[in-house]
Amino acid sequence: MGIHYFVYDCESEAEVEKEIRGGTYAQELTFITVEAFLKTKRATEEDKVIIFAEIGEIKRLIAQSFVFGYSVAIVAKKEQKNLRDTFEIPKAYDEAIKVALTGECREIDLLYCHDEVVLWSALIGEAPPHGMMVEKQLHGGRPSRFFALLHSFAKIFKLQKSIIHLRTFKEQEIHTAASGIVVIEHDNHTCASNLVKEFMNLSDGKMVALLVSPSSVIEYIAYLYKAIFGWTKRLPKAVGVVLSERLDIEATPPLEVKIDGEVYGQTPVRFEMHKKALKLCASKAFWEKELSRKSDDKEVVKLGSLPVAKSELEYTQKHIPFFPHADTQRYQELFAQLRDEARLSSTFVVLMILSTILATVGLFLNSSSVVIGAMLLAPLMQPIVSYAMGLLRFDMDLFWQGLRSVTIGILLVLGTSFLLAWLLPFQTVTSEIAGRLHPTLLDLIVAIVSGIAAAYAKNNQKIIGSLAGVSIAVALVPPISTAGIGLGWSEWAIFQNAFLLFLTNFAGIVFAAALTFMVLGFSPVKRAKNGLFLSTVTLLLISVPLYFSFALMVKDAKIKEKLEQKQFVLDDRNVSIENLLIAHTRKPDNLILRFDLVTQSSGEGKVRGDALKAMIKQRIAPYLNRKENLILEVSRRTRY
Repeated sequence: MGIHYFVYDCESEAEVEKEIRGGTYAQELTFITVEAFLKTKRATEEDKVIIFAEIGEIKRLIAQSFVFGYSVAIVAKKEQKNLRDTFEIPKAYDEAIKVALTGECREIDLLYCHDEVVLWSALIGEAPPHGMMVEKQLHGGRPSRFFALLHSFAKIFKLQKSIIHLRTFKEQEIHTAASGIVVIEHDNHTCASNLVKEFMNLSDGKMVALLVSPSSVIEYIAYLYKAIFGWTKRLPKAVGVVLSERLDIEATPPLEVKIDGEVYGQTPVRFEMHKKALKLCASKAFWEKELSRKSDDKEVVKLGSLPVAKSELEYTQKHIPFFPHADTQRYQELFAQLRDEARLSSTFVVLMILSTILATVGLFLNSSSVVIGAMLLAPLMQPIVSYAMGLLRFDMDLFWQGLRSVTIGILLVLGTSFLLAWLLPFQTVTSEIAGRLHPTLLDLIVAIVSGIAAAYAKNNQKIIGSLAGVSIAVALVPPISTAGIGLGWSEWAIFQNAFLLFLTNFAGIVFAAALTFMVLGFSPVKRAKNGLFLSTVTLLLISVPLYFSFALMVKDAKIKEKLEQKQFVLDDRNVSIENLLIAHTRKPDNLILRFDLVTQSSGEGKVRGDALKAMIKQRIAPYLNRKENLILEVSRRTRY
């Protein structure tokens, strides 16, 4: 049986005397300082070296163990939390020494950065929240994790990416951009290792390099939540992973390299695994944690959405933008599609005319199903979305093509519906027509949401079918058809109100689609600001009449709440107001209430009109303007 050396540094001598020499297992140990041990070089393969020292001394002794073949166990100092958590070392010294003496010993791989042993991790550049202990140092729960989140948030606008060139053991060349790289071999309970646990194994001869490269502030925030709180079983979009036996890392500009929390130097650096380089004696918890994972001989390169194209690399070398940058392929595909949809074609003209005929007839028939069919058939949404992109990027070709198609589409709808209204012998305002004569801010909200959905669907071919639902939600052709009907009937008010609804939809879609395209990374904020300014001004101008219309709608709702389905006593009769309809006129300024006045069969005489009017005026007084005349149009009914 070999000797059990307890090797400590000079700085720890007082602590060793106080805490360990009088401990339970002191008699089984041969105490010696690090310098004396290294000088004598007396340990053999039969011996076990228990190390109690600073990190630098631990690394020297571990490196020497490969030459002399002795086993190593580590007892962590009270302040060495990272070391203790990485190797699952008990906090109490007696318990830690017991594990060192009786724990299972196995040969494990060692990670080196050139000639420096890496015990728990290496950090190249900045990779928040690396080093935040999500399992043990943060045992306090969510408040501690929120502190880590806030600490990482503070670095959002300071992070900068470097061009990264990686070369693996099998000569795979990787070009990307990242703010930082974390290189680890053991599960050290950091946020980084929490994301890549599935790739780590003590005896597979490979290290794990985690590349942090958020494409935007929004993606960075999502990555932080997933990394700190563990809200995902998949790698976040902002992260790439490389698994290899050797890794050469270059960066432009060079990045600072830290080994186990201490500054080592700058890139370029080489990390390399030394197989079975250390015979480690550790706790059962450590072996269960490390050996439970599968081993694989394959190199792994998972870059996900990390930048690889030259244009993306150049774009990402600046501060992380608030919104992402669309990759070249996605950008080219979408623009080709939008340019095609912006062009005026015979198909567009035919479909616009057919959808107008359907919409106009549906409005006359008061048939919502026919009107919905017209909404689905109309292709007007496509050039509007193209126009929005052209406005966003100030792409004049796309802008004018989209505007030309939209304008011709509007004229086709107005002309066709005008002709039908003029030819057909109908002049009744159906509920389908009336429903398009009072646009409010609520219609603007529908248009904005529909614009967001339309732009998002254009960017994601998997949900392109959802555009049909968008077309139904934000009706484009029916309001223009209603405006055309107003022209055919020579009713200016119908034309004006219906066309305002179309303009509301148009302005809302353009603003929302442009904003969504910017958020999705199809235009930098600097280039998009002029287009967004114009669309915002248009939206605000449209909102003015919509606000007044919305205020009127709220007023009508309050009046109905005060009067409809309520019981009143007038002239000793029980009466109620039902089927209340409210209308407004200007010049003169009148509030017209049309309703059924229902009286009970008991009692004699009729309810006087002046008493009814006085009662109603009293109840709705807060909603009446001073100059507004109240007019009642009453149908009397008696309930038996």
